[in-house]
Amino acid sequence: MHFSRFDRLVGGVLVLALAAIGLTVFAGDRVGVQPQRVAPLGEGHTTDNIVIEFADVMQRETVQERLSISPEVDGEARWSGNTFIFEPSQPLQPGETYLVELAAGAQGQSGREVLNTYQFSFEVTAPRVAYLAPADSAPQNVWVASPGEPDSASQVTFSTAGIFDFSASPDGRQLAFSERRTDTPGTDLKVLNLATNTVQILVACPDSDCSAPVWRPDGNVIAYTRVDFNSDLPQVGTSSARVWLVDLTSDPATTQPLFEDSQILGYGVQWSADGQTISLFDNSVPGIVVYDFQSEALEVVGSEHGTSGTLAPDGETLVFPEVVFREGQVRTRLLKALMEPGFVQTLTQEDALIDDDVAVWHPDGERLAIGRRYWDERYTRGLQIYQMDAETGDVEPLVVDERYAHGFFTWDANGERLVMQRFPQLTQSGEVNSGGKPEIWVYDVTQDELVQVATNGFSPKWVP
Repeated sequence: MHFSRFDRLVGGVLVLALAAIGLTVFAGDRVGVQPQRVAPLGEGHTTDNIVIEFADVMQRETVQERLSISPEVDGEARWSGNTFIFEPSQPLQPGETYLVELAAGAQGQSGREVLNTYQFSFEVTAPRVAYLAPADSAPQNVWVASPGEPDSASQVTFSTAGIFDFSASPDGRQLAFSERRTDTPGTDLKVLNLATNTVQILVACPDSDCSAPVWRPDGNVIAYTRVDFNSDLPQVGTSSARVWLVDLTSDPATTQPLFEDSQILGYGVQWSADGQTISLFDNSVPGIVVYDFQSEALEVVGSEHGTSGTLAPDGETLVFPEVVFREGQVRTRLLKALMEPGFVQTLTQEDALIDDDVAVWHPDGERLAIGRRYWDERYTRGLQIYQMDAETGDVEPLVVDERYAHGFFTWDANGERLVMQRFPQLTQSGEVNSGGKPEIWVYDVTQDELVQVATNGFSPKWVP
């Protein structure tokens, strides 16, 4: 049989390939399974999950039994395809460096192994504060500052029309905000990447106000309030506010109403810590609507205050202010509603000369920061901040200064600090402060220390 030169060449290549395969089988897999992506890497945030994405489908128990984190972190492990996700049960500590180690021996479904111990580390950055400024002129934009660092404030949005409101993503890497349109009435929803300073539009609203974005705790969905102007339907007029959702997992992001029933209106959205429950205020009831996505149960708590109160981290308890009329006087008190078995109790002391006008749950779900004003000898012009036991209603002072009115306060993820807006209603000498401007402050509960972050700013929020 005659073999051509081409035949001999092909035969030689086949022999070499078979030899290479034989050597691989004899020597074994020298590469093994390799992590394709890990996060966070280098720099982390207090609310971060620890993520390892593999190139292969893994035998999951072989990964979890070989993973360690130092310092030790409690939490729960879950998987999404080839990606291992560890969710800490408590926020990570600012300033701490964490070392994540995956010991050799974890196996893929193919039998290939992680041949060598794999390590990565990250340092947790301290939470920052975002706020709108300047308060006394337009346009307002978002600024970000680090508490305790006087020269750290920097402008991060540069809108010529102005930012209406905003919120930080749960991982602290993005800001969602509503920006006033320059060509037509209304506001659009946009997202700013704080690392790259890039902005993208989420929802264009040429004939609507789209505002008050609130991130679901997993960062995959944003709830917002939409009011349609219906300019092409003059006989209809402007619609009432409804809550809509933006699904960030689709590309491009998609949006739709929270409820198919167009008769369910609302604003003032809040999420529970697990993202399974949402609450909002519906003026048409009037009352606070609480919806459980898992059970699809919808509860309505009657209220005429006009706010949605504060939803407990577990989504099972709602604390909200209510207006009461007593002996010709108007007071506000705090009520606590339990979704199951569905009853309401009073937290504010009955018949007391007190206004309790706002409350915010502590991350532990056992206490609240509240805005209180006494009408007896402890009277102050503005609300002061107290800490309330959610079970007993007992209070202790946190930030009390009769010169200031306090509002817009929220806890950081660790529950150790409160950011707040303070307005100097009185001067140092106790006279009315006609030239006062709102200020941003942070109160450290553990150190009993107040630190000023900004002057002439308002509506502060944590950036985890």
